[in-house]
Amino acid sequence: MNKCCTVTLPAEMQDVNIQNYINGEWVAPTSGTYLKNYNPATGMEIAPIPDSKSADIDNAVRAAKSAFPMWSNMPGVERATILNCIADLIDQNCATLATFESQDQGKTVASAAAIDIPKCAAYFRQFAKYVTEGIRETESSMKLVCTTSSINKMVPSSQRATTQHVASGVAALITPWNFPLLMVCEKLAPCIAVGNTCVVKPTELTSVTSYLLTHILNAAGLPKGVVNIVFGSGVNAGEPLVKHRDVRLVSFTGGSVTGSKVGALAGGLFKRVSLELGGKCPSLVFSDCDLEHAITTHVRGAYQNQGEVCLSASRQYVQRDIYEKFLDGFRKQVKEEVIVGDPANLNTFYGPVVTKQHMEKVTSYIRLAQEEGAKVEFLVNPNDPAVVNVSTDGRLTIKGLEGGYFIAPTLITGIEQSSRVMQEEIFGPVVCVAPFDTEEEGIQLANDTQYGLGASVWTEDQKKLERVMRQLNSGSVWGNNWLAWDDCMPFGGMGCSGTSREHGPWSLEFYTETKVLYTHTI
Repeated sequence: MNKCCTVTLPAEMQDVNIQNYINGEWVAPTSGTYLKNYNPATGMEIAPIPDSKSADIDNAVRAAKSAFPMWSNMPGVERATILNCIADLIDQNCATLATFESQDQGKTVASAAAIDIPKCAAYFRQFAKYVTEGIRETESSMKLVCTTSSINKMVPSSQRATTQHVASGVAALITPWNFPLLMVCEKLAPCIAVGNTCVVKPTELTSVTSYLLTHILNAAGLPKGVVNIVFGSGVNAGEPLVKHRDVRLVSFTGGSVTGSKVGALAGGLFKRVSLELGGKCPSLVFSDCDLEHAITTHVRGAYQNQGEVCLSASRQYVQRDIYEKFLDGFRKQVKEEVIVGDPANLNTFYGPVVTKQHMEKVTSYIRLAQEEGAKVEFLVNPNDPAVVNVSTDGRLTIKGLEGGYFIAPTLITGIEQSSRVMQEEIFGPVVCVAPFDTEEEGIQLANDTQYGLGASVWTEDQKKLERVMRQLNSGSVWGNNWLAWDDCMPFGGMGCSGTSREHGPWSLEFYTETKVLYTHTI
């Protein structure tokens, strides 16, 4: 076993040369072609991304398949040692990883350093602990009758049964762009902890930190072929990976439209599939809530990470008695505290959205709301010297970052429940707030969606809180809070928000096959 050591990562983006990581080696894509990549804060080109194709996927799956017998038979304690080393190296390089994550995705350096990168390390430690302690098996015994030497003679006997969780084989891990490294580690840690090998296909929009992770994996002594990371588009690399005959299971996080295609492809080939998809998460704010706490949390829930969060509180329903008071407080706090701008500035609350194309998508919903007659407000502090201009559809021009993809914190009211703005996932700094009167109406409005990922309820009445929470059709429901995460609990959605559950013991179940061993005793 290699002793955990240090790793040297690039110091500047210009030093990053992204290559596929296959069988423990960094290799160029077989096509020799690369995709353009841009810093969303400046609009300037940064490290190009390999445009991998089926041949690259074949090579990666072959390496993973070859490494599987060795890795799956390695004692869990030895695998855990490597996972803990990976965690240590992530922690040691937190500042570097956070900086590159910000330059590639647009999120603030502060949030990446405080949330994303530490959680990456925590996932590896969590699952190192699980495999060190061993997966809890189920045991049972029963009395029965069976034959002995004569097929006509039955005698009393007993039988003992126990489950055995075994690694599945080669896994395909396909991850999104809003939490690039975090989502890779969230899937990778449990996958390899239980003995699987894998091919990771990060999004082509934010691949830099996944490439840096390959150097960490190598320095931690991870054997060749256990983890292979192949970069490229969904069409050229993702689809061949999902369809590959030697891939046994697929874990995908991304949009619902793409997720439906992944599910159809993988399910039709009898692969185990986990889909964590989009959301249009509601909150119900009752008049008897702690209003100050509710407003503060809803501001964060609407605009954190540029609103590029699948659990973003993008549909906020407020009881009519406090509706105007809520809006007044919401507007005031956003204008005073939500600073949009340079993601490297520690005072910035959120930065640019991920790409120019995504900026076009988000602002198209803003224009649609305006066309439908809704009230659209851009809650920008008029005294912010960094804001040079606010366009009619919410695009911001930031001083010194004129080429960046910035959007103002947008508040939409007076919008119809049936509007696409209210029903579809926008995935940007845009929130719709609407009034409701009765508890029953609030529940109906909250559940009036194709999604079912997350929700929150706000009331000081504990009986009402529990009653309403239990009636919301969402995989996660918070009471008087939002996104207070427990990684020992399952995570997943209902409806168009996905299938299956991961995190904690539920990840152990997904990434393993369960056998039952029956032992007969006379």
